Amino acid sequence: MRESSAEVVRRQFEVFSTAGVDAAAEFWHPEIEWRAVEGAADDVGVIKGRDQLRRYYEDWLQMFDELRGNVVEVLYDVDDFAALRIRHSGRGRWSGVRTEGHYYVVCTVRDGQIVSGREYDSRENSLKAVQGLASLPEG
Repeated sequence: MRESSAEVVRRQFEVFSTAGVDAAAEFWHPEIEWRAVEGAADDVGVIKGRDQLRRYYEDWLQMFDELRGNVVEVLYDVDDFAALRIRHSGRGRWSGVRTEGHYYVVCTVRDGQIVSGREYDSRENSLKAVQGLASLPEG
């Protein structure tokens, strides 16, 4: 039985939290494309390939200890597409202040690897995005 797209994404975040970015990279297609929330402080445009995405995560690891990402809700999980709510947390490396928040991510998964991911600031925007990707009817 094929692992669902949401489960692949969930396992990637779990592995990142417990074993680090190199272990998480095993879930990424070599030519993965990723985009942070458009206009957010960490938005560097489209990130292409494992090496670029690894560098993006390593930048976060330089700023935060105990950096974690957890899937807290699956909004959509059909075929190659998943939309999920992610809770992120960490402790500022220099300030020691704990921080947490959430964002939404829409991923395309093929053959057990994440081919693309796009982060969104709201449930509504993530669901609109997955509707466009999966050619879903409105509503």
